[in-house]
Amino acid sequence: MGFPLYLIVDPRQQTATLFSEPNHDRYHTRTEREFGGTISVPDPFGFELDLARLVPYKD
Repeated sequence: MGFPLYLIVDPRQQTATLFSEPNHDRYHTRTEREFGGTISVPDPFGFELDLARLVPYKD
């Protein structure tokens, strides 16, 4: 589909996974961080996402 970035936030596992550098049918870079840290979102957006502000899912 040509999406430059694909971000998955999993409040149950308290993780965020960012896929980047797409090429044909897959992403070449995978970055995973736990809630409480930060994850760098590269250009074309170019910012740091503060995962400490996310709320985990509670059963």
